[in-house]
Amino acid sequence: MRIIKLSPEDEDFPNRASVDVYFAETLPARTPAGKFLLTKGRIAAEGIAVDEELVFSYQTEITHIAKAGSGREENTDRNTSGSYPYYFVVDLGTVQAASGNLSDIEASAGKNIVKTQGWPRITEDE
Repeated sequence: MRIIKLSPEDEDFPNRASVDVYFAETLPARTPAGKFLLTKGRIAAEGIAVDEELVFSYQTEITHIAKAGSGREENTDRNTSGSYPYYFVVDLGTVQAASGNLSDIEASAGKNIVKTQGWPRITEDE
């Protein structure tokens, strides 16, 4: 399971409402549908797998859960490949609104999740 932290510093997420718009409108409209853009160094080449569970959060609030529809791919879209050289596909058929807080996961996993800057991975046991 991968925790994906969405940031208000990203132009797609200036506020909490924009997160819902992103999942409802932006991701389905991309080619391929569900294309989630990645900056360099965000996820290693083998860092995400098809069917991996994803937990999306915004400022520690859990907003959505889904599964990955691909591994990390190279972005060849000339309009975004400079800033976002990679992407993975979110399986849109698995996207669900969710609620809770990262501190809930942190407590059960026994890992520091809230204060890490990266996108931590948690095993099924955790």
